[in-house]
Amino acid sequence: MSKKPDAIVFFDLDGTLFNSQIDVLPSSLEAINKLKQNNITPMIATGRTPCEVVDLMKKTQIESIIGMNGQVVLYQGEKVFTNDIDKDVIERLYQFSKQQTGIPLSFYNHEIMRVSQDSEPAKKFYHFLKQQVPPVDDQIYLKTSIQMLLLLCESGEALYRDVFPELTFIRNTPYCVDVFNHGGSKGYGITKLLKNKGFTDVPTYAFGDGMNDFEMFLTVDHPIAMGNAVDELKAQAEFVTDTNNNDGIAKGLQHFGLI
Repeated sequence: MSKKPDAIVFFDLDGTLFNSQIDVLPSSLEAINKLKQNNITPMIATGRTPCEVVDLMKKTQIESIIGMNGQVVLYQGEKVFTNDIDKDVIERLYQFSKQQTGIPLSFYNHEIMRVSQDSEPAKKFYHFLKQQVPPVDDQIYLKTSIQMLLLLCESGEALYRDVFPELTFIRNTPYCVDVFNHGGSKGYGITKLLKNKGFTDVPTYAFGDGMNDFEMFLTVDHPIAMGNAVDELKAQAEFVTDTNNNDGIAKGLQHFGLI
């Protein structure tokens, strides 16, 4: 059984733990190491799937993650929770995309990523992330559980919201929209973690910059917005730190006396 931490700190990635060059500042790496020395658990909380950030987790020595906007929770290697999308819902959405919108999809679970077709929107999005386009398999959802879909598009997601009320659609980058079960969020994943691990009395902190961090900010004890965060998120923050390019992580942790 894992030792109960004195606190847990959740870090969004893009625009938060990552700087503008999609890298982690040396000051942030040092701060994360100090957290661990102080029996404080650092956790990634991201729209990305765990298999996308394996190298990052090794680099930062962060062992725990709220992935896919709360659709999977891994704590020190243990799978605590997954929020799978019903296969029939995925089939409906896939057919709607093929027949009505022409928007290609990505299929994600905590171990794999696949795309519905080799497309320009896929190349543009994964180039933006500095990643290779995943393999093509438009039947992957029939073979394994899927916890998140992506609409690979720069617009057009509004058409889906009325047709699929059981799903949530959140634009996460200029080139994609995250899709998962309605009610799922980073905040929901955090709640599942705290309850399932018996950590409901552990103080929680979160750093974020975008609207997919909103529910996380409503869930944790101490929400911290990056200086580059959207105004709506700053309005929900207890503290606004410096930007992701100017040691905002380290400065925020120092402000709360965590390092």
